[in-house]
Amino acid sequence: MGILVHLPSFMAGPITAALREAAPDIPVWNGRENAPAHEVEAIMAWGLKPGVLPAFPNLRLVCAAAAGVDKLLAAPDLPAGMPVTRVVDPGQQTGIAHYVLAMALRHARRLGSYAEQQRRGEWKRHPAPDLSCCRVGVLGMGEIGSAVARTFAAIGFPVAGWSRSGKGIPGVTDYTGDAGLSAMLARTDILVCTLPLTPQTQGLLNRQTLSQLPAGAFFINVGRGEHLVEPDLVALIDEGHLAGAALDVFAKEPPEPGDPVWNHPRIEATPHIACDPSYELVARQCVENVRRMRDGRELMNLVDRAAGY
Repeated sequence: MGILVHLPSFMAGPITAALREAAPDIPVWNGRENAPAHEVEAIMAWGLKPGVLPAFPNLRLVCAAAAGVDKLLAAPDLPAGMPVTRVVDPGQQTGIAHYVLAMALRHARRLGSYAEQQRRGEWKRHPAPDLSCCRVGVLGMGEIGSAVARTFAAIGFPVAGWSRSGKGIPGVTDYTGDAGLSAMLARTDILVCTLPLTPQTQGLLNRQTLSQLPAGAFFINVGRGEHLVEPDLVALIDEGHLAGAALDVFAKEPPEPGDPVWNHPRIEATPHIACDPSYELVARQCVENVRRMRDGRELMNLVDRAAGY
């Protein structure tokens, strides 16, 4: 009995190698066409199309290859009692926090404007902003959101976080519930989305919610593209209500050729590179959970399927 790696090619090879190194005693197959169907007890995946899971009658565990599990939970034939685990990687949390900070500072220090001036051959100085008055709001205070909030708080930004329940992080003001969301948006100059994708959060960032941000606010998305109604964001930027955005995730990756994000002067678009988890850590956590499953022990990083993360 062993592990099937069912991942895009750019991830499948390195993760297969890492799994084999982490557990030489456990068979690992790269691609379902290579796996004896009755011998697959665990599957490592990013997303699952209909018909994949029923092909493996002895499957007992689904392991995500990252922190997000929305595409796995969306599989229509995922058995109700099938455990799903996710990756918790402190290094990835730090890397994403660094990406968000870089984009926030680029906006706050007007580095994009200076780059445009350089291309025009223009030498012009602008007053430096007081970053201690630049208010950051973080949507989603899980491991990644908490790391983002701590990073900003550590260098003096006023920081608030919105989540189902307060986190009590020093230097971070907690907001919860619908009323808390409106209150946090109203006091946020840089909004960061790190939410998990659930039915409740899909499309949460639309004209109605984004309009509650103060004029001139900036938006950064490292959650999921489906959180955002992209045409609403573009319209609010074009209308002058929002200063711009930095997007690392999109509902369709890559976006269609005519999508405004490709050439909008006030949108920074990156190809889902804020930070990948360590393949070695992904493999170790998967192997540990396979061993725990075999022994009947509690699994690490078990997903609450009702909550969606």
